[in-house]
Amino acid sequence: MSHWSAAPMDRNQVVLFAPTLDQSLAEDHPVRLFAETLAALDFSDWERAYVRVVGQPPIHPRVLAGCILYGLSLGIRSSRRLEDAAANRLDFIWLLEGRVPDHATICKFRTAFGPQIKGLFRQVGRVAIELGLVALNQVMLDGTHVQANNSRSATNRRASLQQKLDALDAQVGRLLAEADVQDRADDALFGEGTPAKLPRGLRDLRARQDRLKRAMRNLGTMEQERRDRGQSRGPAVPVSDPDARVLPAKQGGYAPGYTAVLATDAASGFVLDAQVIAGNDEPSAVLPAVANVEANFGRKPDELITDSGFNSGPNLRGLAEQNVTPLMPPRQAADASAAHRPDRAEPVPEADRARLPVNPQNKTLDRAAFVYDPAADRYHCPMGKPMGRVEDKPYDRHGTKGTYRVYQSPGCGGCPLAATCLGKGAQVRRVCRDEYEELRERMAARMDSEAGKAAYRRRGPVAETPFAVLKSVMNLRQYLLRGLEKVKVETDWAVTAFNLTKLIRLTAR
Repeated sequence: MSHWSAAPMDRNQVVLFAPTLDQSLAEDHPVRLFAETLAALDFSDWERAYVRVVGQPPIHPRVLAGCILYGLSLGIRSSRRLEDAAANRLDFIWLLEGRVPDHATICKFRTAFGPQIKGLFRQVGRVAIELGLVALNQVMLDGTHVQANNSRSATNRRASLQQKLDALDAQVGRLLAEADVQDRADDALFGEGTPAKLPRGLRDLRARQDRLKRAMRNLGTMEQERRDRGQSRGPAVPVSDPDARVLPAKQGGYAPGYTAVLATDAASGFVLDAQVIAGNDEPSAVLPAVANVEANFGRKPDELITDSGFNSGPNLRGLAEQNVTPLMPPRQAADASAAHRPDRAEPVPEADRARLPVNPQNKTLDRAAFVYDPAADRYHCPMGKPMGRVEDKPYDRHGTKGTYRVYQSPGCGGCPLAATCLGKGAQVRRVCRDEYEELRERMAARMDSEAGKAAYRRRGPVAETPFAVLKSVMNLRQYLLRGLEKVKVETDWAVTAFNLTKLIRLTAR
């Protein structure tokens, strides 16, 4: 007698009553609730994209969208792996009801329905609002770098890029001349008007030539931005995906990538807006995020909480104009407690002078050590001397133009703080104040309040959780598609799957 358990089923046994596909799947399997939720959403916009007149009946878009979204929730992203799952995994077979779309169909579907997936994202968010899951009282904003579909080594600077483009232009020209000679020979043999196609090798070269030209155009834009910042060395530009930018990588070094910025509802953790930026200009996503949330869900958030990377003067002013309360720490936090005293005209006590904030760049006293008097429109230095307004000076910071108000001390001779207060070769100390400084001061007061500190402590867990799920669960560490527009669509698929999965879990409870 064998001590090993017998197989409950014989592979070759013919059964009289075979189980149905539905009976083969456990009653409590998560894919059932996923399909039920998906069936409640409106796909009429997707249906209108089809021309159902001739040819084979197409697979309904709900089926293909469900395949992609369910696959994302399990970390299955590539179209080939989705095709394999549709043929071999029981939950996918049940969801698709036995359909096995090939990888080319899945890939084309994913890129062709950009506006529709945006609409589905909006639908899921509105359902969450109707169920009372999304409050829109507090919205957290955060960004992360996602690697582009471009090798780290596939980047070039201007000289190397121009050399490759010149060589490719010469090769294309030579092949075109050869094709022209062949066309004339065909015309002499078969007569004129014979249709001809470009050789496959030439078509591939043309695509590579277009990609290199796009990289050269992007390189010119990046070089101009660097010149505006006073940087002399030319940047490197990715070649495989010219829309990407070379960004610092968390694994070390630099790699081509994009910056994804998500707006997350503080009450429920639903993603309310997703943007992708070619570069790392995260502040540029703040005001569009507010506009997108209002367009998607009918109202602006009451409070927007971000890290210091999003803090800029234009953003503070724009949020104030829209009655959205921002909570953003300063980019360079400085402890100014030693500079504050009951009478600003009195000097800082000698025991506290060692604690005055020092700027880490120029190693002199930070401007936070100087206290502003709004009634008199002047500053007081740490020794209590008044610093009157001496001039207004225009500035241009990376395209943002404005005016500085410059305040200057009457004289610094014999001051005990002169060694740490004055820059090299300076005789008097100057402090500049732009038109956004009052907004920054109000922001600092909110950050110092107990309510502000409590709200900001929640920013990390709320704003960074979607990125943790997208990267760890959905494997969105590197984009599959190339080009900014396609990368945006890929991000929309991922955040829609994230929200749909969260909605299913919350309603299941």
